[in-house]
Amino acid sequence: MRLGSVFNFKQQLIAATHIVALLLMTSQFAHAQLDDPTRPANIASARSSATAVTLSWDLSSILVSPQRRVAIINGKTMKSGETLAGAKVLMINETSVKLKYRGEIILLKLFPHSVKTARDTQ
Repeated sequence: MRLGSVFNFKQQLIAATHIVALLLMTSQFAHAQLDDPTRPANIASARSSATAVTLSWDLSSILVSPQRRVAIINGKTMKSGETLAGAKVLMINETSVKLKYRGEIILLKLFPHSVKTARDTQ
């Protein structure tokens, strides 16, 4: 074996060791989550409080007849006295629904153009 080929082999071995070390280091950093220096410090608490505030009720339809009164709230058919997402249905009128949530009265209203009466169908 020649001296030049041994020296060349050592250089290749050292270079390969450096490459492997670099790959191992970068894979560790790739899995670590880095903090965003531009993100506000209290972003986690702001997200949790925003989630608590976004609770809402979507009134899409009301059916009032001599036999029953029902409202479609968040896609569910509700009658007076029933509870949805912690809110109790107190009253269903032709154009609105009254809810009670944590002691607070909430009034859900339909838009005027969505109300139909028996006279409209004749």
